[in-house]
Amino acid sequence: MGHAHEMGVGCGRSRHGHAAGSSFLAGREPFAFPGTKRQYAPDRDADIVHTRLEIAFDPEVVSIEGVAIHEFEALADDLTRLHIHAGELSIDGVEDGEGTALTFRHVGEDVFIDLATPLVFGEPGTVKVRYRGTPRRGIYFIRPDHGYPQKPYQVWTQGQDEDSRYWFPCFDHPTEKFSSEMVVRVPAAYTAVSNGALQGKTAHDDGTVTWHWSQEGEHSAYLVTLCVGEFEEIHLGDDPVPMQAYVPQGMRAIAERAFGRTAAMVQTLSKRFGVDYPWEKYAQVVVEDFIFGGMENTSATTLIDIVLYDDRAALDFDMDDLVAHELAHQWWGDLLTCREWPHAWLNEGFATWTEILWKEEGESEDEAAYERYTKAAAYRAEDGGEYRRPIVDRRFVEPIDLFDRHLYQKGGLVLHMLRRELGEGPFWRAITTYAERNAGGSVVTEDLRVAIEAATGRNLDWFLDQWVYHAGHPTLDTSWTWDEKTKRLHVNVKQTQAAGDEMVELFRMGVDVRAAPKSGEPITERFQITAREHTFTLELDEEPVSVEIDPGGDLLAVQTVKQPAAASRATLAGEAPLLARVRAAHALTDEPTAENIAALATVIPGAFWGLATECAKALAGMRTPAARDALLDVLPRTTDPTARRGVVAALGRFRGDERVGDALKAMLKKGDASLFVEAAVATALGQVRPSGARAALEAALETKDGWAEVMRVGIVNGLAALGDEAVVPAITSCCAYGRPMRLRAASIRALGTVGARMTQHDAILETLADVAVETDLRIVISAAAALRTIGEPAGNAILDGAPARHPDGRVRREAKAAVLRLRKSGGTSTESAKLAEELEELRTKHAALAQRVEKLEGGRE
Repeated sequence: MGHAHEMGVGCGRSRHGHAAGSSFLAGREPFAFPGTKRQYAPDRDADIVHTRLEIAFDPEVVSIEGVAIHEFEALADDLTRLHIHAGELSIDGVEDGEGTALTFRHVGEDVFIDLATPLVFGEPGTVKVRYRGTPRRGIYFIRPDHGYPQKPYQVWTQGQDEDSRYWFPCFDHPTEKFSSEMVVRVPAAYTAVSNGALQGKTAHDDGTVTWHWSQEGEHSAYLVTLCVGEFEEIHLGDDPVPMQAYVPQGMRAIAERAFGRTAAMVQTLSKRFGVDYPWEKYAQVVVEDFIFGGMENTSATTLIDIVLYDDRAALDFDMDDLVAHELAHQWWGDLLTCREWPHAWLNEGFATWTEILWKEEGESEDEAAYERYTKAAAYRAEDGGEYRRPIVDRRFVEPIDLFDRHLYQKGGLVLHMLRRELGEGPFWRAITTYAERNAGGSVVTEDLRVAIEAATGRNLDWFLDQWVYHAGHPTLDTSWTWDEKTKRLHVNVKQTQAAGDEMVELFRMGVDVRAAPKSGEPITERFQITAREHTFTLELDEEPVSVEIDPGGDLLAVQTVKQPAAASRATLAGEAPLLARVRAAHALTDEPTAENIAALATVIPGAFWGLATECAKALAGMRTPAARDALLDVLPRTTDPTARRGVVAALGRFRGDERVGDALKAMLKKGDASLFVEAAVATALGQVRPSGARAALEAALETKDGWAEVMRVGIVNGLAALGDEAVVPAITSCCAYGRPMRLRAASIRALGTVGARMTQHDAILETLADVAVETDLRIVISAAAALRTIGEPAGNAILDGAPARHPDGRVRREAKAAVLRLRKSGGTSTESAKLAEELEELRTKHAALAQRVEKLEGGRE
């Protein structure tokens, strides 16, 4: 499952938006709310073997009526009662396979069915449950209204984590797996897509059609899907199985671009995992208003509509990571399903790691390395600014609480470190063993450990203990010295992370050291870290030009390097792995000398876009006029649009600089071939705050647009960054019902940014109170986030209202987290925002003063 809030389309080629936000000001909070209990998988009294759903509905009518037929086998010695879940559905009646009516009790979300005859262990039975309802979760009815008259009529389901119970009675937990059938009757204009193979279509005289789908392989209830809409079917190939995309009418060309690499992905992943794609087909269905980025329903993934992007966006954007993520789940999540949600990293961590794998296989090593870098930054932002927890954690209110950056990003990076720890051959042998041994079953982390040991002989209890069952990551202070007399390189690595906070006392890991001589090939050796501090020695023929510790950036660690600037420049200019060069670039930030500025600026125009972006960030961190001039100089020479976006974003750090402001205003007026660059220009312009910025941005808000509201979101973010109360009306106008949803959500959050700097919040709170009662979770989550950012205690009354009672668990968690933060802060967020503003101004002045001193010392002024 891909998170919708992670699908940051404003990010260009770096697809996911991973901003830390303002939460760092308030510090880390506990993950589990007070009073949270540990959760365990429920008992089962029967094994559901097969489920058949018979449903008839009209997408224009917001209700469901159907029959769920469950074939099961008793797991008890004397089974007299069957337990299933039915959410808020109404049960009209239950009968067994012989047609005998059965009594039942519907208590909360649980249904207890009294069997006509007790069953012994292994004995089969059947129940037929007639039901109806108007669900608030699990199944979603999309339709036009006065605000959005162009919306299509669609119906789609979303079962993860435990929402299938809201649209059909079932045992709704991943421990249960069964084969399934979907028999659905809809108006003839609509296409119905579900799991498995299409068994047939039957037309009826009343203008309806019955679609019959059958899924032979067993899967969990949350993976059962139904999507109904006026779709165009696009054939994507037959090797190794039939592959289709279902998209809105008229989107064929765009869809063929978005999904054109599907067949290559299926073939590549089958080969890499050592297990063939396991299902009858692979369909990808694009729907309106989807509440996640994607959902890996067995053989039929549902995807958010931004997966279809136009020609301008395609210049520096794709959604391959989302497509690869959901495809990977067909193995990791569907074929092998986590037995209980605390182990959901076996689903999501594996799928996130596959995003990195596809970049390695389908693009380049640099793309894969930079993807790891951004995922590590995303995880650390949550770990440092929100909360810290172990990956496997039983403390949650609802399972969706666990679907965070610890589960996804950290989980994926742990698998990368596992690959590095084992080595290529043993790692892939372990992955195949794990898949083959557990295919069709439910798994916990111990199953992975056992498979690794069986395939490699390695006991990795220690590895899983520190990375999966404990929290956090190491902080490494590193340095090196050269002894010319003995021709030895001494490398020091010290773990400096604080003890406690659910971390192991010390991390055990292998660290690579790469030394590059003036002539000849670099030497790389691996050393084992087993203590708080280690000093390692390498014997070399000559003094190295550069030394890189963990050159591949493989360790999930925060590393600081103490070395001469000349060594950092050598690494940056040399042929070290990408992330070693990125680290070297940032090491130069604290020494804004002319030589360091030139070294960074020289790299940007022709470098891989990720390295160019990080060099631009390093220059921005210097905050000196010379660094500014260097960025302005390389900007027109940076032809890669994603690298150019990085330079623009870096210029946004030069607050109050009229020269930068003039350049950005000119770019905004002229436009850019890249939608994402132009949006970044608007945001950076607001961050710089030059004269005339508000007028330029407000004018652009009225005249500029683009795919998926990327442009207007960039403008709104720029307005919010101005720190001027006068922008509130313009931003508020974008929050109105009827404006595009992505623009609304971004604008609501932007009100939080502006409000955090204001002392009077009445107008903003009124707007937030209005949108907080809506049903769209994107809007309500944005309202809760804005209230949390503002820090006004009066916001508690809003949060304790509709958001706290919203049917989606993500909304309720966001609302509760915001309430707890507000109560703790006591309304100090405005003061914190002002302090942050003052600190930013001081940094800029300090950097300028430092450069003046450098010039004076050099006799140039």
